[in-house]
Amino acid sequence: MAASRTLWTALIGLYEDTLPLVAGNLAAVALNLPIGLVLFLVSLPLAPMLGQPQPGSEDNGGVQWLIVLIAWLMPFLPTPGNVALAGLTRVAAGADLPRFAHFRETLRSHWRLALRCSLVSVIVLVALVWNVIFYATVASDWLRFASILWLYGTLFWLSLHIYLLPLSVHVVAPGLVDLYKRAAFVALGHFGYTFVVLIVLLGLGFLTVLFLPIYILVGGAFINLVLAHALREIRRRHGDLVIDKDEEVSRL
Repeated sequence: MAASRTLWTALIGLYEDTLPLVAGNLAAVALNLPIGLVLFLVSLPLAPMLGQPQPGSEDNGGVQWLIVLIAWLMPFLPTPGNVALAGLTRVAAGADLPRFAHFRETLRSHWRLALRCSLVSVIVLVALVWNVIFYATVASDWLRFASILWLYGTLFWLSLHIYLLPLSVHVVAPGLVDLYKRAAFVALGHFGYTFVVLIVLLGLGFLTVLFLPIYILVGGAFINLVLAHALREIRRRHGDLVIDKDEEVSRL
C-alpha cells in the first residue's frame, strides 16, 4: 500500500507540474549525455558479454544492449543533472510550486558533490555488473551461482540510490560518506518497501528507454519524483514529516 501510494502521488505530481518537470528533465538529459558517453567508453569491454554472436555477423548486439543498460540506469545515478532534478522534484513533492529556478540553484550549489558521488556510484556499479555478467556467462557451471550473490549486491547498491538523490538535496551540508551511509541505513531499515519501489521503478525505467520520447521528456523526472515521495514516506513514518491535510487532498 505504501509503495502504491508513493507511485500514485508521484504520478499526480507529474500531471500537476508538467511544464517545469519536463524542462528539468530535458536539462538533466542534456547534462547526463557527456557522463553517459564516458560511462559507455569505460564499459565497452563488457559489450561482448551482453549479446550472443549472430551467424554471418561480427556484431553480437552487445553494444546496443550496453547503450540500453546505461540509459536505463542513468536516472538513478547521482549525476549533477539528476541531483539538480532532485532539487526540483523535492519542491514538486511538497506544497510549493516548482520552478526551473530550483533546478538551476541546486545545480549551482551541488554539482561538485554530485560529480564525486557519480564517480563512486559508477565505479561500484560497473564492478558489480561486470561480476554478474562474468560469473553468469564466462565462468564454469558451479561458479555461475556466484552471479546470484553479485546480483543481490547490485540490487542492494541500486536500492541505496532510491534515497541517495533525495537525501543529497535534503541533508544540510551533505558529505559524500555521510550520504551513502544514511542511504544504506534507510534502505536496510525499510527493506520491503524499498525493494518494491526499486523493482517497479526498474520496470518503468526500462519501458521509458524503449519509448524514447517518454524517456527524454519525463522519464527521469518521474523517477526522481517517486524518489522524493519515497523519502517523504520514510520521514512520515518516523514522525519527521507531518503532511498538511490540504496538501494531501490536492494530491488525490
